[in-house]
Amino acid sequence: MFRYRSLQLALILLCASQVAQGQDAASFSLEGTNWQLTRLTVPGGFEFVPDDPGKYVLNFRSENRLTGNSDCNRILGSWHQEEEGAVYFEPFAAGRSLCPPGSLHNNFALYMRSVVAYERSDEMLVLTTTIDGVVLEFEQR
Repeated sequence: MFRYRSLQLALILLCASQVAQGQDAASFSLEGTNWQLTRLTVPGGFEFVPDDPGKYVLNFRSENRLTGNSDCNRILGSWHQEEEGAVYFEPFAAGRSLCPPGSLHNNFALYMRSVVAYERSDEMLVLTTTIDGVVLEFEQR
C-alpha cells in the first residue's frame, strides 16, 4: 500500500512538472502585474542597475492601461499583448522633469518606446526592443 501511494505521488509530481514546463513563459498575461527595473542593457553590452529599482516601475492595468514611474517622472500609456511573446506600448508617454544626476530616466523612457517582445516567468520579466542589444529586466513587485 505504501509503495503504491509513493508511486502514485511520484507520477502526480512528474505530470505537474511536465505541465508547468509545457507552459511557455510568454503565455502568461501581463494584466494585473507590477514590475520594477533591475537591469538595463544597452548597445555595446553596457549594463545599468538602478540604485533604487522602485523608481522604475511598470503597472499593467486592466483595459490595457499602463502606469508607472521613471525615476522622477510618471509613465502613462497603453500596452498591447498580441501573439505569444509580443508586446508594445502605444501610446507611451513619460514626464519631462529633469531628474537628478545618475538617473536612468532618459534611456528607460527612450527604450520603452521600442519594446516589441517579452519573456516572463513568475518573478521576472524581460523586455526586448527593435534596437539590437537593448534588454530591460524587471522583477515582480
